[in-house]
Amino acid sequence: MKRVMTGVVAAALLVPTLTACGGGDPVFCDAAPDVDTSDPAAMQKALEDIADDAPDEVRDDVDVIIEQLKLVEEDPASIDVDAVNTAVDNLTTWEEENCSTDEDG
Repeated sequence: MKRVMTGVVAAALLVPTLTACGGGDPVFCDAAPDVDTSDPAAMQKALEDIADDAPDEVRDDVDVIIEQLKLVEEDPASIDVDAVNTAVDNLTTWEEENCSTDEDG
């Protein structure tokens, strides 16, 4: 059970790299949460705060991560690590295609 919790949290910790970008969709790309990434509840809250700004292409992925983070405290045995990994992969791909990095100008 501890391994599952670690997997979902580790995957969700990648999400702030998405929101730290700039360009593309300015509301979502610039919505970098300032949060303790070792705190699943804080990560969940930060994602909930920006979920409404998520583009349609990744809104479901954000919701998946939020729901799975809730399970870290509520029912860690039911966490779907594969779903989290897929959602994080989708968010990462979207970020690479839609948000410029600081190096891009």
